[in-house]
Amino acid sequence: MKVRLEQGDHGTWLLIAEDGRDLLIQTDWDYPGLASHLGWVPCTQCDQTDGTIDCAHRTVSEMISEARRFLDEKEGESFEDPGYFD
Repeated sequence: MKVRLEQGDHGTWLLIAEDGRDLLIQTDWDYPGLASHLGWVPCTQCDQTDGTIDCAHRTVSEMISEARRFLDEKEGESFEDPGYFD
């Protein structure tokens, strides 16, 4: 099933499933995981973090901020549900 990324209120995101269900993504700690489902990579130098743990090259704060910008660029895109609605 495909899900679509939409911006919600107050810096949140919504995932909207093809069947009409939706899921609120409201904490910034969830942004790296969500962004990675759309192709974002937290650290291309080491690939040793999911974006919520510092690595040798980047801080969590940097990665969360970058993930947020990435999501802004991907608003409206659809992707295969990786398990949000299972």
